[in-house]
Amino acid sequence: MKDMVQFGIRIRDLRKMNNYSLRELGERSGVSYSFINSIENNRFSPSRETVIALADALSIAEKDELLLLAGFAPTEEESLDGLSGDGLDEVDDPDVSLFFKDFKSAPKERRDEMLRFWNFIKEQQQNRTPDSQQ
Repeated sequence: MKDMVQFGIRIRDLRKMNNYSLRELGERSGVSYSFINSIENNRFSPSRETVIALADALSIAEKDELLLLAGFAPTEEESLDGLSGDGLDEVDDPDVSLFFKDFKSAPKERRDEMLRFWNFIKEQQQNRTPDSQQ
């Protein structure tokens, strides 16, 4: 769920925990310090790539937490955790197995599109009331 206020607060807290100035974090992440300041003050929303660059520069393990706060799907490595190589054989349904094989071989833009669609489906499912029709 997108929560840009919490995202900005979290970035500021992580930056301060690492004792980085805005300029230092900017240099480490490749993101301009003025844009980081705007993110921290909830004036602009970052792209997925910016969130990943900030997470990498802050050396945090909670990259997926930051992505979710900013309204993005978790990293694809985490999304496919346990489904690499022969792990696809563990999927009982051949259609599902084929989907994951197609996903892994798709170009990045197509994978991003598939992840957006998947997140849309999950969100619709979460917002569904028990008495509503599927």
